[in-house]
Amino acid sequence: MERKHVRKVGALRYVVLLPILLLVAATTAGAQTPGKAKVDRLVMGLITPYLDYVRPWINGTADHNIQHDPMHEWLIEVDPSGQYKPWLADSWTQGPNARSWRVKLHRGVQFHHGYGEFTAQDVVHTHALWCEPNYPGRKDPPVAGYRAGICQVQKIEVVNPHEITMHCKVVCLDMPFYYSSASNVMIFSKKQWDAEGEMGYEKRPAGTGPYIFKERQLGRYVLYERAPTPHWKHGVVDWKEIKMSWTLEEPTRFAQLITGETHLTEVNKDLTDELVAKGYKLIRSRDTAQQMQINFGGLYFGTEDKATGRYTEYGGTTGKLDPKLPWTNVKVRQAMNKAINRKELLRALYKNRASPMYVHGFYPGLEGWDPSWEKRFPEMYGYDPAAAKRLLAEAGYPNGFKAKAWLYPFAGAPEMIGVMEAVAGQLREVGIDISLEEADWVAAVRPKLQKREAHGYLWAVPPSKKAVEPQLAVFNVGKGIGHIFQTDEIYKMWEDLLQITDLKARDAQLRKIGNYKFENFETIPLFDVYIEVVVDPKIVADWPFSGWDGGDIGHTWLIKACKDPKPCK
Repeated sequence: MERKHVRKVGALRYVVLLPILLLVAATTAGAQTPGKAKVDRLVMGLITPYLDYVRPWINGTADHNIQHDPMHEWLIEVDPSGQYKPWLADSWTQGPNARSWRVKLHRGVQFHHGYGEFTAQDVVHTHALWCEPNYPGRKDPPVAGYRAGICQVQKIEVVNPHEITMHCKVVCLDMPFYYSSASNVMIFSKKQWDAEGEMGYEKRPAGTGPYIFKERQLGRYVLYERAPTPHWKHGVVDWKEIKMSWTLEEPTRFAQLITGETHLTEVNKDLTDELVAKGYKLIRSRDTAQQMQINFGGLYFGTEDKATGRYTEYGGTTGKLDPKLPWTNVKVRQAMNKAINRKELLRALYKNRASPMYVHGFYPGLEGWDPSWEKRFPEMYGYDPAAAKRLLAEAGYPNGFKAKAWLYPFAGAPEMIGVMEAVAGQLREVGIDISLEEADWVAAVRPKLQKREAHGYLWAVPPSKKAVEPQLAVFNVGKGIGHIFQTDEIYKMWEDLLQITDLKARDAQLRKIGNYKFENFETIPLFDVYIEVVVDPKIVADWPFSGWDGGDIGHTWLIKACKDPKPCK
């Protein structure tokens, strides 16, 4: 009897003490306290830094923006739904003839490190860093894909410290894009430039964002810390620190997440599904983020005109076209398109989580979209190996030909190497022998593209979603390094576009350009894709980002901590 009594008392004590012990454990382990992030430092397991410095006007593109996203701000936000919203600019109003904009700036925004209030002078200074050829104190000339569009704004007139007028040299209806978080013009402090010079931006950049730059190890990581005072717009953000780490090898990124070394990452769809099966959480961009496509190196049909500046960038086009290159023949480009089994690529590599792409730079819902492309695509581009071989024979290549393709990883696109390998395999089936070369995007591929020396190479790229005119400027009329498909016809249509103020006429002109590109098989278009990230749900609750901001995965300050004891599903 006594022994049974002891058992009952012991059991009763256990029943009573267990909830108390659990409560004590939950209270003493600060990581489990509801309402608080479970870690102080969020570690992002990303693919590549793209560029390992701060100054965006030096060979910069939007792919570089992710590093600026926590600490800098733009005039205009591309919000998680993909809409333009006020940011450092409270409003922007189009002026007469669509050649100017009146912009009202937000008051009371403070730069980091005591550099004072954001004013119109900081906008004037930032614009000059991009657009003035000999800006005092800037060592390197500005070179970047969006520069032509940014510098459509010829002069900024200061109305008062919190109001400016942007005067444009052409019709500049896309100003909201070029000065938004989808582009490169994050605002820098004029006072810091005056006090510390250009390299002050590298050592201790003063932005206005909710995080402050702390340190960098080249090729490894960038570390940010929460600003000491609540942010003017977002208050106190969830993380004391954010660390962006860079790892090219996909298995390593996978392992880093599994072991808790990182809290979110990008991996291919197979590994993504494996992680989701293990309890990790998939978060997709709120909007279409990229277009996956294969480009034909060497389609430099445009002719230089130094009087107007047509195709004179980066050494011009004189002597750049090699007419002996097989795919300068439009029948070869069509044949290569008809050799691609897109349904198989969509199933195997994207698990059917993507949409058909028809024309580079054009998206449903944006200007210039032509719904007839979907109906015409199967006949013109659809998978038909027999037709591909017939077209090759008609073009003079009955036995096919040999060519090369670059292989390299790219931020936001973990499937890209697999896509290039699969496309090369499908082309071999119709007699086109593609040899694959591993390359470094920044050190090897970009310089070749910039100098128009990509003859004989296929190259994959996932251009981020953006307004349509910037796509044309960067990839079709020589204003960026891409040089995908350049002809005098496109250049003239683009020049005419920049004089059109009527929105219906502008839409019609863009559709005309889109049809020209579609009918000339400028690329091998594959898919419109979302960006997918996988997060540890014990640490991260959600991340609302549009997909075409901050280098495709922006709004890092909206990465929400999981503050519940259980994982956030």
